[in-house]
Amino acid sequence: MEGGRRRGRWPADRPMTPDIEDLSEHPDTLASGQAMEFRVWTELIQQSRGMLHVFLPLLDRGLDAVVHRLTGGTYTAVQVKGRAANSVHSFEIMIPASKLVDDRALLIAGQLADDGLGPELLVVDEGAFKRLAAHDVFRGEEIYWAIFSRDPELSRWREYMIPKEKLAERLLGTPPTLVEAAAPESTEPVDRHNQWLGFLGESEVIRRLAENPRLDLFRPYPDLEMVELLVRDRDTGRFVGLQVKTALPARYGEAHFRVRKATFVPSPTTWIVALAWIEEEGQFSGDCLLMPSQDLPAIAVEGDDRWVLDFNPAHPEPTRFDTYRRNLADLGRLVAQIASDGESSELIDGA
Repeated sequence: MEGGRRRGRWPADRPMTPDIEDLSEHPDTLASGQAMEFRVWTELIQQSRGMLHVFLPLLDRGLDAVVHRLTGGTYTAVQVKGRAANSVHSFEIMIPASKLVDDRALLIAGQLADDGLGPELLVVDEGAFKRLAAHDVFRGEEIYWAIFSRDPELSRWREYMIPKEKLAERLLGTPPTLVEAAAPESTEPVDRHNQWLGFLGESEVIRRLAENPRLDLFRPYPDLEMVELLVRDRDTGRFVGLQVKTALPARYGEAHFRVRKATFVPSPTTWIVALAWIEEEGQFSGDCLLMPSQDLPAIAVEGDDRWVLDFNPAHPEPTRFDTYRRNLADLGRLVAQIASDGESSELIDGA
């Protein structure tokens, strides 16, 4: 034992077959790894009956997804590792140390057959995996590897092995309950200009945040909740959820941003970014709104099915929105500050 890690050597009688995702760049093995990931996302969404939402990375920097638990509002970083199913009673995975980026992240590993996931999955946080797995060097790269037996009595990983059917329960902490479906909303005609403007606004926010290398960005899969863009601070591991709203200034310069009540769930980790598109300039206003979702009911005008923010980005006089008025160019820095400070909003108030 050295530094809390168990060191070991790969058994001489066992072929050195690296994990299908981590040590191979062949297109077929990369496709198998992606198939494994989406099988896991499908199981989580289906088993949880919608109580777990999956966010996928816009740029792969080590995490395969972040799972949002709606019952408690918490976010869990996840990595998925898999091997092709075989007929033997054990399987192994090998993961480069460089790919284990967060000891708090959850590692989900198992076998992938033609008809889906194998009957059992390993579910363990990366920190525990590194403590328990063998640690060695393979082809000049530091690796962790482990062998998992299908016989739970023979496996030293048995406390982390769960039936596939219990995967969502493992993340939720309790068995998922059946939630009565909400009444369908009235059908509204699709406004393609608003769709385009919303996409443009999200792209603008993504571009601004991507300028800060400290931030990891994730999009929901599928898009079913208030958070449209999830931000993770690589240093602190904290998360900030963003909903991006866009609007055109009306006749007197006010832009009306509307937030649907049906999907509005205030949370200390969720913030609203509002951008005004200046059509004659072909760009967004240099000022935007950045506010905690918990402040929205106190500051917005209440409509029948929406909260409405009336904001004039060019107004020279003081308004009730001045606390939340920010320079769009500072968005990446401000969101990084929020993520660094956790759930506190005082930091941005003085920005």
